[in-house]
Amino acid sequence: MKYRSSVVLMLFLAMVFAACARTEKYGALEASAPSVQVKDLLLSDSYGGKKVRLSGKIALQCASTGCWFFLDDGTGRLLVDLKGLGLGLPPRGGRKAQVSGTVVIDENGQPALTATGLEIS
Repeated sequence: MKYRSSVVLMLFLAMVFAACARTEKYGALEASAPSVQVKDLLLSDSYGGKKVRLSGKIALQCASTGCWFFLDDGTGRLLVDLKGLGLGLPPRGGRKAQVSGTVVIDENGQPALTATGLEIS
């Protein structure tokens, strides 16, 4: 009986770890878009209207519908708008993310990214 309980526990833990390790994909990452850092976008408005790729962690996320999040790559934080993907992302704070999309510059000169592809691990 003790052996059976150990086997069941090990199978359960294996399923939990497998579920945690799964990569989530939304849209498609644009492989041809240049990979940049958040600081590059914050320091230059020349990226406006261009497609880029970013990697970092989800630092803060819209609590009501998951329609946006802030990506932190260690050089800064950038707003990532998910409306282009047409999804409400479940809570994923602290998870690693790669995102691609188009840089938009708001009326105050602040950049943001309208996502067209997102991978969360």
